[in-house]
Amino acid sequence: MSGAIYSDAWYKIAGSRVSLLPGVRVSRQVYRGRAWVVLEDGYSHRFFRITPEAYEFVRGLRPDITVDEAWQACIRERPERAPGQEEVVQLLSQLHVSNLLHFSESGDHREIALRVGKTRQKELRAKLLSFLYFRIPVWDPDNFLGVVDGALRRLPQWLLPAIWILGMLAGAYVVATHVESIADRSQGVFAWTNLPWLYACLAVMKMVHEICHGLACKRFGGEVHSFGLMFLVTTPLPYVDTTASWSFPNRWHRMLVSGAGMIVDLFMAALGAVVWAVTGPGLVNSLAFNVMMIGSVSSIVFNGNPLLRFDAYYVLADFLDIPNFYQKAQQYWMYLADRYLLGSHAAQAPVDERGERLWFALYAPVSFVYRLLVSSAVILLVMDLWFGLGVVVAAITLHMLLLGPLWKGLVHLAGQRVQAHRARAWGGAGLVVAALAVIVFWVPFPHSITAQGVLQHSRESVLFAPMDAKLDRALMGNGQLVSKSDALMWFDDAAIALEIEQTQLELDELLAFQRMAVVNRVADLRALEEQTAAKRQRLQDLRDRRSDLTLRAPHDGLYVATEGWERVGSWIPRGAVLGHVLDQSSGFQFVAVITQERARELFRSQPEQAVLRLVGQADQDIAVERVVLVPYQRDRLPSAALGWLGGGDLPVKADSSRGDVAAEEFFEIRASLVAGAQRQELSLHHGLRGAVRMALPGRTLYERLAESLQQLLQKRYQFA
Repeated sequence: MSGAIYSDAWYKIAGSRVSLLPGVRVSRQVYRGRAWVVLEDGYSHRFFRITPEAYEFVRGLRPDITVDEAWQACIRERPERAPGQEEVVQLLSQLHVSNLLHFSESGDHREIALRVGKTRQKELRAKLLSFLYFRIPVWDPDNFLGVVDGALRRLPQWLLPAIWILGMLAGAYVVATHVESIADRSQGVFAWTNLPWLYACLAVMKMVHEICHGLACKRFGGEVHSFGLMFLVTTPLPYVDTTASWSFPNRWHRMLVSGAGMIVDLFMAALGAVVWAVTGPGLVNSLAFNVMMIGSVSSIVFNGNPLLRFDAYYVLADFLDIPNFYQKAQQYWMYLADRYLLGSHAAQAPVDERGERLWFALYAPVSFVYRLLVSSAVILLVMDLWFGLGVVVAAITLHMLLLGPLWKGLVHLAGQRVQAHRARAWGGAGLVVAALAVIVFWVPFPHSITAQGVLQHSRESVLFAPMDAKLDRALMGNGQLVSKSDALMWFDDAAIALEIEQTQLELDELLAFQRMAVVNRVADLRALEEQTAAKRQRLQDLRDRRSDLTLRAPHDGLYVATEGWERVGSWIPRGAVLGHVLDQSSGFQFVAVITQERARELFRSQPEQAVLRLVGQADQDIAVERVVLVPYQRDRLPSAALGWLGGGDLPVKADSSRGDVAAEEFFEIRASLVAGAQRQELSLHHGLRGAVRMALPGRTLYERLAESLQQLLQKRYQFA
């Protein structure tokens, strides 16, 4: 064992008489070929893992001898494996925190009590800081799980795996054959009408998830004595305590206990997919879709993500044979900073083997970034529910992830451990702070904006229905070349012809009255002349409208029909889009959409360079000659393909039948392609989706973060 041989606090505990509690259970485990001893309190089911050398010392503690006598005996019998005094003090305090020690009346326990108090203060502080995540035990499910496990043991061992495999295959087939339908349906998962059913499915599935954890633990000999509710961001969800699996000597058993919930989640998702595919619209269909989405998303994004301390994290830790993986990764980075940045040659690496260093070096920063992203999402969610509570959560998160570690670093720099090399330590820390300040506040980083859009001909005419009328005949088919004034569609003119005939008769009547007034009623002549002129104008308007019932091409080009022969005989409302005429000789332009927040940057500075990439031709950069931001807002998308329903980024209104009306107003960007970009090998076609990337002048990280935060508060919470 390593550690300081002598300790300044040794005299405070040397005369203590301590021993392991009688109810402590001992089991052995092997991690990466190295043996460990696990101590378990049979009453509280708390665990503590120590090395075999430390256990040899702990086993020698008895009520009839003092700690110093036990340590001296350990040195005489095993001098090469005896722990140092400082390590003994730390070991006894940790065992006491885990309720594994029995103290006799004699002796001075103040040092152990002091360290225990500090440890418990840290635990209490952690609980207070995580007040949005706490547990309330409700029920002891051990007997129930024992009965269920006994019933399952009567089944053939191959039956449950076979059912799971068949269910997964069926679910995978359904998903593979209904990808587009699932994508369209998923847009309404968070609709207000579906939220109660979504939570009900989540609660039931979470209960099954936790029971399967308990059954797996029970199958391999563990005890499960706690089942209750955990409140995750004020949302009650069931939980089960399977910490008994930590003492399992077989790591594959521990991995199966940790992964049992994900296994059943995926199975429930597969069953939900099958039920959704074979049922029609209704409650059962909606519930099945919710089960499919929850089971798959929770298994992949949350429980199946080892970057969060959920099921997959414990599976990974057991697979790598690295217990306390997250804590050791953090300690390894602290060691690197202490050893190479602050110059502390006495720093000890928490690495048992060389192969662990790469895992520690990668896991700590990646998990920190992911936790930061997840914490930000949780903060926004809480702020949406209750802004004041969200601010508190944001402050606590800032303290836990940034301010707390920084304070500990300052305390460490002022402590005794760096006394011998304090100048080097402060110099290294100051260099890092200065470098970060330069990077954040001074160095401008390249900045660009990417906007999705569609390729269009520079000259394009949209054809609208001239009035409410029945489509009588479609003269041209989709994709035909047309010339200016060519007739494209005829609408039924029976109604307007009757109105023209009636108006003509009314005009003839007015003309007759006018001739009579010349002789008999001269005073009425002026009024009749005005009525006659208005009727003539009405007749001319009707004749013009009748001529408009023949839809003609406004210019030469390619005719693209939105409504064609299949609508002949149908009633077409006025203003309905009937098609487009594309002028193929006019070249192409790219029409993109951009949100109001991002448009601000384009209004402030002109793009220095713009490059276009089209779907299916992403390996080729298409040069853009000029980018124009249209300076007015609109809500109708240039193509439904840019909205959520078409696979785009912008949310659309639920009542938009065509999926082309955005939920929020946006700005439009028009980018003209240079002449050389229209070469044949690019295969440019009207309607191709793509994205234009516009390079803007560089900005510092601070400027970008400050502006993003300001826009978030202004848009989401109406802060000026």
